[in-house]
Amino acid sequence: MVSCVTLLTAQAALAQPEVTAESPTDDPVGELWGLRLRYGAALRSGSQADTGPGMSYFGLTPNDLALGASIFGRGHVGGVLQLQREGFGLYDQMNRVTAGALLRFHAAAAARWTFGPLRLEPQVGYAFHQLPTFTSTLTPSPVLTAGARHAVLLAGRVAVDAGPVTIEARGEVPIALATMGGDSRPARSSGFAVGGAVRFPLFSQGTLNFGGVVDGYFLRDTLSVAADPALEASQQVIRFGGGLDFQWREEPRKPYASVLVRVIDADTRGPLPAAALTLEIDGRAQPLTLDGEGRGRLSDLGNSTLVAKASLGGYVPGQQEGTARVGSQTVLEVLLKKEAPHVGTLSVTVAEKETQTPLPGAVVVVNGAQTVTTDAQGQALVKDVKPGPASLSVTLDGYQPGEEAASVAAGRTSDVKVALLPVKKRVPATITGLVRSTKGGKPIAADLAIPQAKIRTKATAQGAFAFRLEGGTYTVTISAPGYVTQIKNVTVKDGDQAIFNVDLHPK
Repeated sequence: MVSCVTLLTAQAALAQPEVTAESPTDDPVGELWGLRLRYGAALRSGSQADTGPGMSYFGLTPNDLALGASIFGRGHVGGVLQLQREGFGLYDQMNRVTAGALLRFHAAAAARWTFGPLRLEPQVGYAFHQLPTFTSTLTPSPVLTAGARHAVLLAGRVAVDAGPVTIEARGEVPIALATMGGDSRPARSSGFAVGGAVRFPLFSQGTLNFGGVVDGYFLRDTLSVAADPALEASQQVIRFGGGLDFQWREEPRKPYASVLVRVIDADTRGPLPAAALTLEIDGRAQPLTLDGEGRGRLSDLGNSTLVAKASLGGYVPGQQEGTARVGSQTVLEVLLKKEAPHVGTLSVTVAEKETQTPLPGAVVVVNGAQTVTTDAQGQALVKDVKPGPASLSVTLDGYQPGEEAASVAAGRTSDVKVALLPVKKRVPATITGLVRSTKGGKPIAADLAIPQAKIRTKATAQGAFAFRLEGGTYTVTISAPGYVTQIKNVTVKDGDQAIFNVDLHPK
């Protein structure tokens, strides 16, 4: 029996799931302390073999009294005490041969594990048992001389709460340390006991519960003395009876609901332990701390509506609703989705306007701040641009500067094309002319100066001159010794062929 109890206890302990703070199964179930007083009878049979003719006996023995106590408190470890007095009478055809009483006592440490309505209580301790032996059967009237056994007691109790009724199964095995026969000679002994009981409630007064008990047990004991004269004694007892049971229990704990909240990434399904989590219980907000797996827990809840709200930088805040039910755990998953980027991207393509030829090396400036250069395909990517309108300016040697406007959308790439016009080559204007005297038209080898173009030249002896300059308006100064200096304005365009004749007056 003890082996079975030990095996069941070990298996049940290994099979238990991890108990978290929100589970009420950590609380002890059953009495904090108990006291049991019983009275019954015993149907006993036994025998003794010695140097005499030996004897055997069978009969009903009354006056079987027992007192038991257990103390566990609010923990899982406690102790038990048991004291029992067995009345014993030996009769021969209604004539009493001998009579007396046998004592059985044990004190043991006990543990308690609770699995719902099931309780397992293994015990180990000390036991003292008196075993029935008699003086030699050679005498006409053998006298009861009880042997004594001191033993290590291995015992166990299994209790099941079936509604208001508790069903118990018990077993014990004493491992003898020292045994003495009735005549104080060293002996050997063995034994075991198994049985069960049913407890039913009678009434309660606060935390004190009164109940009745009906029980029955079977036990077997043997005792042998090897020394001369040898002795072999054994007994089998079926014990049955009833009694009163007093228990002090805690006020029954109300069942509670619990909630487990997980905060996870909506795309990767990975935990987000850094998120801030708030649980609203019937409208009342309560912050929860997340563990390394992104989980938050709360227990001791009644029936209530739940709203779990979570937020984290870079994510859109999320929430999940649920309902807490007494006696169960509600699991809520809050999915957080990453926010759309707050910036956009511009994909710029620069090409020659007329031929649509890509223009590499063009310098693109966006909003006067970000600068990029086009690649061999005339393209450039401008990242991290604020959403909204954007202005682009593009420059490239040999081309007229270009400007373009674009619209940037957050989280998207916007395409924009810029066309550049090539710079046209300028053809200088050519100015030719003659310088002559107003008297007789004599050619003058005069000096000519154009400050804007930094040109100084001299007319030939025939008074002829020529020079080239870009289109524009210029001031020409003509001077010669003995003549009045003249200043004239001349306007030409690129590529013009202009004739400019000057007549100087003598002084």
